[in-house]
Amino acid sequence: MIYDKELYHFLFLHFPIALFITGYMFDLSGYIKSNSNFNQFGFWNLSLGIFGGILSIVTGFITDQSIGHMDNPLPIWTTHGTHMITAVILFICLLILKILNSKEKINIPPIIVLIIHTLILMFFIHGTHIGAKLADRL
Repeated sequence: MIYDKELYHFLFLHFPIALFITGYMFDLSGYIKSNSNFNQFGFWNLSLGIFGGILSIVTGFITDQSIGHMDNPLPIWTTHGTHMITAVILFICLLILKILNSKEKINIPPIIVLIIHTLILMFFIHGTHIGAKLADRL
């Protein structure tokens, strides 16, 4: 049996949500306890979340062929697809920032990195809320 194309987006979208939030919790724990193992777990959750986010974006475009919501991609605050693409790009920038910081190419205090991570995660969660409303889940 062939499934509706919307089903694939619904299957993929939960992974980046869980991975980004779990990665943030590991980063927060790593900051509080000064434990590099937590930071390493956070790094891998962030990396896998980006991979899952890209898959979710691809399946989202497939799903949108029947919805047409990306016909008008702006403003970002009300368009789920644009919001999530921006969020994943911000997470990619955060990953690059963390890599550069760990290799001592730049020197940003851990609290600043955590604040940036917090703001990106809040932006991401807002985008997931817009998507849930778009899918009539709220």
